[in-house]
Amino acid sequence: MNLDSQFITYFDTPDRTSDETIEKSSNEILSQPFIKEVLEGMSNAVVILDNNRQIVAYNVLAKKLFEEYGTEIVNGKRLGEALNCIHSDVMPAGCGTSQFCQECGAANAIKNHMESLNKEINECRITSVKDSVEMALDLKVTASTLNINSNRFVLFTVQDISNEKRRHALERIFFHDILNTAGGIKGISDIIQESESFDEILEFKDLLAFSSNQLVQEIQSQRELVQAENGQLQVNKHFVKINWLLDNVYSIYSKHDSAVGKILKHEYLESDLTVFTDIVLLTRSLGNLIKNALEATTEEQNEVIYWAEVKNDKVLFHVKNYSVMPEKIQLQMFQRSFSTKGEKGRGIGTYSVKLLVQQYLKGKVYFVSNEIVKTVFTIELPLPKPDSNE
Repeated sequence: MNLDSQFITYFDTPDRTSDETIEKSSNEILSQPFIKEVLEGMSNAVVILDNNRQIVAYNVLAKKLFEEYGTEIVNGKRLGEALNCIHSDVMPAGCGTSQFCQECGAANAIKNHMESLNKEINECRITSVKDSVEMALDLKVTASTLNINSNRFVLFTVQDISNEKRRHALERIFFHDILNTAGGIKGISDIIQESESFDEILEFKDLLAFSSNQLVQEIQSQRELVQAENGQLQVNKHFVKINWLLDNVYSIYSKHDSAVGKILKHEYLESDLTVFTDIVLLTRSLGNLIKNALEATTEEQNEVIYWAEVKNDKVLFHVKNYSVMPEKIQLQMFQRSFSTKGEKGRGIGTYSVKLLVQQYLKGKVYFVSNEIVKTVFTIELPLPKPDSNE
């Protein structure tokens, strides 16, 4: 134990092992021939951790996994630090000590194993960052005991399941959400085909056009998400009036399935301004926040309101509902594969908003949720500079 024990922690112990002790432990482990054989014979990435959760040895597959995400595995680091987790430096004592670590699958697996000595298997979502670009990782982790010369270490395996999670999410969208929309279109078409009333046909004509457009939009949004994650998304920026954009969003999402029985309102800027942005991506991002807000409303508080305001050289788009998110949900917001609905394969909505806004629209997205303001999500974008083309 060293001076790090004075640091505050919200989850696991803040104590850290000295560099000298890390090196000694590493030499002790790797001097055992069978350990090297076991490490390199494993089919997954493996790291060995000491009692302060710091890496003291690892196999080649672990090195390759970390390099794949542009990070470096180094003895003495903790898992989140080696993966450049966005929460690993929130607290002075590093990985495992922040409020966010309470919901981390890897941190929980390690802590539970060290307390119970039982084998722990968990799934873990980590947002890694390199050169200001965020990457979403979905991992399956296992923590078990490894005894060497009367010293106890943690044998920690890491399996990258990001592609599997991404596939589950897309399957959920295509086989559930999009199928529902397609089913609605078929139902409307059947009514029109069987109807003998011209007035009734006209009544359903606009609904059919809207539903068909909604289906196309949903498919396009998923294509854009895949392109965005692969760094292949093309951004087409144009000048657009903010109040026109607010109106356009209302015309689309006030008729959405999630708005049925709900109240959706919007407020204009008193003095309209122009923003230079990709209209499709911004509309999609703002719409995702509105859909989430509508789904979070209750019978007592079924109102969602969105508006824009200008602060200095920024325009802020706010979306508010009157519920309050539990802390557990707030700590995992924006992570891919996390769902507030607890359904397998959900969790794309807010993740896609953050991906599109921060990496492609060069803005920010954040939220506040408490009993005073309720829940407000904000998209922040830069305003064009005077006498510039952007």
